[in-house]
Amino acid sequence: MTDLFAVDLFRRLWLETDMSTSPSDHDHGKGGTDSAATVGKSTGPSYVYYHLYTKLGAFESTQPLYHNDRFIGRIPSKSVTPPRTVASLKRCLCKLEGLSEPDKALVYTPLSSPAPIEDSARLSFHAPSGPGLSEQDPIALVVESEKRIKEVTQSDKLPERSDDTDIHYVYYRVYSSEGDEKAKTSFDETDSSLGRINSLFVTPPHNVGSLKACIAKFEGIVDALYQDMELFEDVDSDAAMSDSDVISFQGDTHPGSDEGNPVALVNAAANTAAPTPGKVFSEYPLDIAATKCALLDRPEPKFTKRARSKYTYVYKAHNPIWLSIERDEIFYTDGVILSMESSILKTSFPGYMAINSKGEKGFVCQERSSLKLGSCLIECPLVLVPRPSLASLAPLFPFA
Repeated sequence: MTDLFAVDLFRRLWLETDMSTSPSDHDHGKGGTDSAATVGKSTGPSYVYYHLYTKLGAFESTQPLYHNDRFIGRIPSKSVTPPRTVASLKRCLCKLEGLSEPDKALVYTPLSSPAPIEDSARLSFHAPSGPGLSEQDPIALVVESEKRIKEVTQSDKLPERSDDTDIHYVYYRVYSSEGDEKAKTSFDETDSSLGRINSLFVTPPHNVGSLKACIAKFEGIVDALYQDMELFEDVDSDAAMSDSDVISFQGDTHPGSDEGNPVALVNAAANTAAPTPGKVFSEYPLDIAATKCALLDRPEPKFTKRARSKYTYVYKAHNPIWLSIERDEIFYTDGVILSMESSILKTSFPGYMAINSKGEKGFVCQERSSLKLGSCLIECPLVLVPRPSLASLAPLFPFA
């Protein structure tokens, strides 16, 4: 408790540094050189370092610091609009990253903070050290979706990060009811079920639930599936940890810190019967259809294939199991083609069960997406349908 209090006290002192100076103290290029405001300030360029997250874990920045590590972002502090508060920083980062809904974003500083910083909190970018002022101590921006609302130009001339960078890993194994499964982050040819993730990829606040979500993201496990899974501190544990249990990734004693003693993610719903083969998927409620992904013969799909929507269309009002899509939105699927009945047209269409960047699950019509399988991009012909009447819809679908 003493350590947590000390960290919180330091964070508050850092955030309130600017409040002790007058507005004139921050006018660059004005005033005398003997101003008290210059004491402790850096004379070189000042930057803000940060990581981007959704609730499922970290994602790449469009303002990366390194060519081979795009998870750490950096922007000049001069880009942040005065008064420099958490709210203005959120708006600046979301603009430069091409992200939407900055007002819904949360800022955590430091990464180990148990709660987000208030929007009204003042920020100081001129202290000699502190959260966000170095790549070793970045802030965390947690947003609703990693989908970009605009194209952002990225620099091609970036340095390479050194290979000897000290990375704190979380080691894990994934289990079904029948035993261990091959990990997608496997690094040892002799032990394919042992995986690992960088602890920096886990979304704040750091607890069992956020660690579980991050492992699930890298394993391609759907949101609705991972929430029913259990995380054990090690393979010999008799009971799973609670999602609310706090985890500190500082030091080498956190769950999964030892390669020889990994945490275990267990599919608690693995024995639940899958939908009967051949049934129309709209017969199942949305939560069941999405959780099971309505797969005919695969109870646990891996949503690892990347797809891009080609048009914007809102399906929810007409087909509650169908996933509404936006043009150029990225979503993930297992690539298995299914048939889903339209509640309006009373006919079935081919497509995929998918999960979008917001973590929403549902059916996506094959004709409204381009699916990337390996290195091949399969483009499907598409007719854009404005909000139509039933009569005008019929001739647009030759398979109706």
